[in-house]
Amino acid sequence: MNVNKIRNTCSRRSRLTWLLRLSVVFLILPVTLVRAQDTGIIAAHNIQIELFPAEMKLVGRDDIVINAANVDHLDFRISENLNPIKVDVNDADRDVDVKGNRLKIRLSNEEQSADLRLGFSYTGVFRDPAPIQPINTDNPGFGVSGTISSRGTFLLAGAGWYPELLDGRATYRVTVTAPAGLIAVTAGRSLGHITANGKTISTWEVNHPVRGLALSAARYLVEEKSVGSVTAATYLLPRNQELATSYLSATAGYLNLYSNLFGPYPFEKFAVVENFFPTGFGFPSYTLMGGSVLRLPFIVHTSLGHEIAHCWWGNGVYVDYSAGNWSEGLTTYVADYLYKEMKSQTAALDARRQWLKNYATLVRTADDFALSRFRSRYNPATKTIGYDKSAMVFHMIRRQIGEEGFWGALRDVYRDRKFRMTSWADLQQAFETRGNRSLQTLIDEWVNRKGAPQFSIDVLSTRRSGPNWQINGNIIQKAPFYQFPLDLLLETDRDDIQKTVDVVGRVTEFELTGPGSPRKLTADPGGHIFRRLFPSEIPPAVNSLKGSESVTIVLPETDKPVWEKAAKTLIMSLGLKRYHFIDEKKMTERESVQRDILLVGNLQTRKLLKNIPKGFGIDQKSFSINGTTFDNPTDAFFGVFPHPETANRVVALYRPLSADYAEIVAAKITHYGKYSYLAFQNGRNVSKGFWPVNSSPLIYRWDN
Repeated sequence: MNVNKIRNTCSRRSRLTWLLRLSVVFLILPVTLVRAQDTGIIAAHNIQIELFPAEMKLVGRDDIVINAANVDHLDFRISENLNPIKVDVNDADRDVDVKGNRLKIRLSNEEQSADLRLGFSYTGVFRDPAPIQPINTDNPGFGVSGTISSRGTFLLAGAGWYPELLDGRATYRVTVTAPAGLIAVTAGRSLGHITANGKTISTWEVNHPVRGLALSAARYLVEEKSVGSVTAATYLLPRNQELATSYLSATAGYLNLYSNLFGPYPFEKFAVVENFFPTGFGFPSYTLMGGSVLRLPFIVHTSLGHEIAHCWWGNGVYVDYSAGNWSEGLTTYVADYLYKEMKSQTAALDARRQWLKNYATLVRTADDFALSRFRSRYNPATKTIGYDKSAMVFHMIRRQIGEEGFWGALRDVYRDRKFRMTSWADLQQAFETRGNRSLQTLIDEWVNRKGAPQFSIDVLSTRRSGPNWQINGNIIQKAPFYQFPLDLLLETDRDDIQKTVDVVGRVTEFELTGPGSPRKLTADPGGHIFRRLFPSEIPPAVNSLKGSESVTIVLPETDKPVWEKAAKTLIMSLGLKRYHFIDEKKMTERESVQRDILLVGNLQTRKLLKNIPKGFGIDQKSFSINGTTFDNPTDAFFGVFPHPETANRVVALYRPLSADYAEIVAAKITHYGKYSYLAFQNGRNVSKGFWPVNSSPLIYRWDN
């Protein structure tokens, strides 16, 4: 299936014209199943809990029916916060072994050959501190696993708020009683919300076996819309209720898009649920986003679709985490990237190039690891490998096996492995079967081995042979060596010549013949190979600073406390780990060349800003960008430039024209990681862009 077919299908099914207006992607942290088995024990839960937000407490009862054939004990995950906890087996009290967050029930011989009725009664307090306005969002979960409060309830799968059977799967009936007006949401199908006698009771049913259940509760207003046999729903707080219509409409479009691409949607509903702190989570059949996230105008066009795609990949087809989490990369590819491709080939190329820039700037050699070891995102390096590199691997697979092979294989995997643990090896087998070729080399090099190739072109000779020109040269790789097909594009004064060569080892020879005088030769002009960029190919950007090993932060002598406070906000926002402060007048030549530099405030020195490109200017009371002058006290500039003295280092300048918005802007800069420069007015970004890249070892030009 080619992209044109995808585009035409989307138009026929849902007319998703709004998909062509996509922009920034807010990355959501999907929460898939921590672990599950294709076969094994199935537990049928009947969970009844009551929430007491003022006490941060829940009181629960879980009655479970289990067939325990061929096992002599059952292991459960529980929270250490559950105290007391009482257990009965077939209505008889049972002593159990509890160590930390593990509970073990030993079974007699008779109990191993029949259905068991287990009962758990417990009380628990959950009070993880939930951030209100977090500065750094590299870890979208903020380390919160369970909290019950007057602001809302958030209980993650794996938090132990109910006894979770290990090495098995489960179905659920969940009944949540809460103070009147508090509606609870979890996976599965809603059986209704009833308010009486000062309490609201929410009931949910999960009929397909899953592993791990999350729960949220707040004073939601509920709206629903039927999409075929699926219910699209929003659970929003009153302040965001006006967003319901757009989210329901967009949800319907995405459900149609992905049902057509991969197969029928695997759940009864998809709900957009508001959280009381700014998370971005994805669970089976719903997403949980903070209110401030939901209000971002691009979320409905990007992250929402990403999360719905996860219902097929990660929450529909399970991930075998022991062999690496492939679902983040695949979902990024069939959601965020596919939307760019549907917009234009230029937008798709820009997305692939940005993945390469992210890898070059955010993943230091010491922090690199094989894609097969990726489990989840918790900092910029893990995000870049698990999302960006992984998506590019799927792109390379698609290039090797073709459109029909790639999209057909995904349909096969979804059909054959829905609700089953699935590994990279299972995906590889499906792609190889559809593509009728081995992908072992690609998997070994880009999935099972860390790093990426780095290669350049070397033109050895250019000569005229009769009416044609002949060019001979080498593709030169740095170790470790990779094997891959590489596109070459020769531009001449008459025609363009394209050729693909198989790169193997340190040196690969190539020969090109063209009818016209050569002008330019480019390796990988389409940006289809995941590789490590050379420094000359990377314009300095915010990410260059985020990936820094060590930063010297230079502060002005005047108003130092104000600028130091803004600098500390910027440090937290960018996630800088190693840094130190220095006064401007104490800055030495040695200090200036040893580390990356961050200049903050109204500094007097200009010696470190020699590499500001033309069209940009900075002085004491204003700055200018491409002819536009910013001189209002509420204006602020942030830019990252090449270090004037040290290769592969950068100098960044944060220059608010006053301190009024210094902290507000500092907290936002991290969200513009790919850009070289930013301008803000009244705390709002009004200009952003990239410094030009003038050379690449993958480009050779002839002087004519």
